[in-house]
Amino acid sequence: SNDNVGGSSSASISIYNKILHSNVLCPSCTTTDNDNNDEYPSSTLLQCASIILLWFLFQVLLERILPCALVKGAPLPDGSGKRLVYRINGHLSFWVTLLLLDVAWPRWIDIYDGGTSVLVFGRAPMTWLYDHHSTLAFVTILWTILLSTYLYIKSFFGKGLLLAVGGNSGNPFYDFFLGRELNPRFGWEGSTFDWKEFCELRPGLIGWMLLNLAMLSKQYDRLGYVSGSMILVNVFQGIYVWDALYQERAILTTMDITTDGFGFMLVFGDLAWV
Repeated sequence: SNDNVGGSSSASISIYNKILHSNVLCPSCTTTDNDNNDEYPSSTLLQCASIILLWFLFQVLLERILPCALVKGAPLPDGSGKRLVYRINGHLSFWVTLLLLDVAWPRWIDIYDGGTSVLVFGRAPMTWLYDHHSTLAFVTILWTILLSTYLYIKSFFGKGLLLAVGGNSGNPFYDFFLGRELNPRFGWEGSTFDWKEFCELRPGLIGWMLLNLAMLSKQYDRLGYVSGSMILVNVFQGIYVWDALYQERAILTTMDITTDGFGFMLVFGDLAWV
């Protein structure tokens, strides 16, 4: 209906405006940090875009190569009785990510005045995420637009694609928002890489925890200590993220997986809003 179209369009615009205003157009409205009030030079945008892309691909790599449990989801709603198979290893990906960022971040250091450098491994510079959080938010929004567009176009091709009831209205704006295809997958028929299940838990949720750790690191650098409120935020939200990944298979029976299409609403919510 026209009301649905208007609602989905206005919701999309409202969400974008909120994040663009608070993180990109006016970062000083939400922070007093002068370091974050840069003018977004092309080099910074390119660097942040590269980081977001590499972060996403890194999580894809972990999902593909780490040991996993192959778990069947709920029966598909088309009445066929078919159940898709999912690779469940988000909990392991969570710990591997934290371990690598803590002890395996590569960097070059000079050991002689002559310019000789050696490669060493240590803790990642987490405060960089804080210093560039507004630009990272901006390029993440762009990424959600690209991914949502790809998924919408993809839903018109391929044989036997199962479409979500709510995202198959025939109106492009409404269907783009809710998502046409119910379980979009990357690759050949029978592929186990499920776009929706992957994005629900991996890049956004683990990234959320890393941003919290970046805030904690920045506060310690500035003040020399970490406040009680900062510790509580990191602990409680960290438990929330850990629990979601520990109970990853539970998501297979939620409405997001069984009923909703994977469109802008979920893509943006999973990767940018979180």
